[in-house]
Amino acid sequence: MKFLFLHEAAKAALPKAAAAAAMVIVSSVTCPMLHAQQVQVASVAAPGDARNVAPATTAPAATTPDATIASAPEADTSSSSSLPDAPSAQRPADTGRLVASIPAPAAGEAPKTNVAPKYAKFIASGETAQKINVHDKIIIGARDLYSPENFLAIVFAAGYEQVTNGQPNYGTNSTAFGQRVGAAAVRETSQGVLTDMVFSTILRDDPRYYAQGSDSGFIHRTVYAVTRVLVTKTDSGRATVNAPLLLGYAATAAMTPLYYPQINRNFHDVASGYGGSLGGAAIGFLFSEFSDSVLQTLHLEKKP
Repeated sequence: MKFLFLHEAAKAALPKAAAAAAMVIVSSVTCPMLHAQQVQVASVAAPGDARNVAPATTAPAATTPDATIASAPEADTSSSSSLPDAPSAQRPADTGRLVASIPAPAAGEAPKTNVAPKYAKFIASGETAQKINVHDKIIIGARDLYSPENFLAIVFAAGYEQVTNGQPNYGTNSTAFGQRVGAAAVRETSQGVLTDMVFSTILRDDPRYYAQGSDSGFIHRTVYAVTRVLVTKTDSGRATVNAPLLLGYAATAAMTPLYYPQINRNFHDVASGYGGSLGGAAIGFLFSEFSDSVLQTLHLEKKP
């Protein structure tokens, strides 16, 4: 009976032992395969970024009524973390300072030079004149009328007429000098208004004087200055006849009989006065051309 009981117990336990043995065999086969797959995934991931590698999962524990299979070991990621980091873009150090960005001149663009004041009647050599319109011409003419140079020109013209006893023939006493100053002021004002404001606007000419400067020779500068009575520039910069000055001075001479003495109210004196005014304009252009050079020679003005 005892032998029969052991035989039955062994017969009942045999299936359970066989099942447990089978589970151990399966685990021993599948666990190495799972470990190899995890290591392969870790090696394919981008080097230097171990965070992209998914953490290894543990195999679910296989349980049986009599035995518990240990979970599969985690994948070893030490091989991926030991690889060198991939090169990445480096951000410039922030110094906390603002650096001005100077744009390079466009292809074919000339370098910028000194820009002359917009309402200047005199454009020095090396300066770039700004474009002007009708309103600007009126301002330029008004500023020139009330400039110190224009007052000096009025006094000089009256003094010359006083010394030579020229027209207007008021005499040679002190009262005559005052009358000549008044006549010269009216004449200069008429010439400035008609030339710079009226005819320059109608004919679209530039009333400003463009100096040649010390880069040119003395003779060239002299010829250039005296010929500005006859030649000027259009608003677009093209050379043309100085019709505004010729017409403005002619109209001014035609009005002198309105305020000159009776002895000067004739065609000869009007024509003579017109020629004298053109000569005075040439002298004024010479002064404009060489004034900077004279002042620099006398150390009254710095050289550019």
